[in-house]
Amino acid sequence: MDTVKSKKYAYIGIATASIVVVVVFFTQFNIMQTGSNVQSGISAYTLDFTYAEVNSNLKSSLIEQHINMSKPLEFSTPSDIRQYCNFLSNQTKQSMIEHCTSTELKDEHNNFLGNINMVGSSLSPVLVIAAAQSDPIFSNYNDIKILFGDVVNETICQCWAKEKPGGYSTLSDMMNALRDFHLKGKEPNSTTRGIPLSGKHFEIELTTNNQGYLWKLLIAK
Repeated sequence: MDTVKSKKYAYIGIATASIVVVVVFFTQFNIMQTGSNVQSGISAYTLDFTYAEVNSNLKSSLIEQHINMSKPLEFSTPSDIRQYCNFLSNQTKQSMIEHCTSTELKDEHNNFLGNINMVGSSLSPVLVIAAAQSDPIFSNYNDIKILFGDVVNETICQCWAKEKPGGYSTLSDMMNALRDFHLKGKEPNSTTRGIPLSGKHFEIELTTNNQGYLWKLLIAK
């Protein structure tokens, strides 16, 4: 699979309040520049939507497909961001984060599915992280595909069929290829390379953990 390679990432299982916490080591997504003007450093890389806008749109689109999304938790104080939104391994970049939101996802049977986290400036995110936990037999795999598809549609574009990123006709095809690549390999983590789509980039990661498999979708400029 040309767009997939093995790569090691750090993660921390299921945290308090059922928040899936991931520590992201950015390679393709060089989101924020360092410099004396912290605000402009973040603002240069903010995405073209607000936290409220995309959380509202996602809640509406997911409920139509029987996935329930909670009201966002919002964090803006330095202490809360350190505790609940410490997602970047580069602490210089992490220190620039001014705001974040986190929502919890449950399936139609009220089983925990995952979270959508967004971090960035006080107005708009620079990074969207959708994380979902699968059991060892991928029994909720279709829900994860629905989740990732809606996040891509709402935060990037509804243009997959036209652009076919990575050469895949559908996001489902790309996820299947990553799953098969991961199951055949010996590494605990597998990831696509940062893939451009409509002026942004996304990356999908798959990690083996004690509960089965943790899926992550990262979206940034």
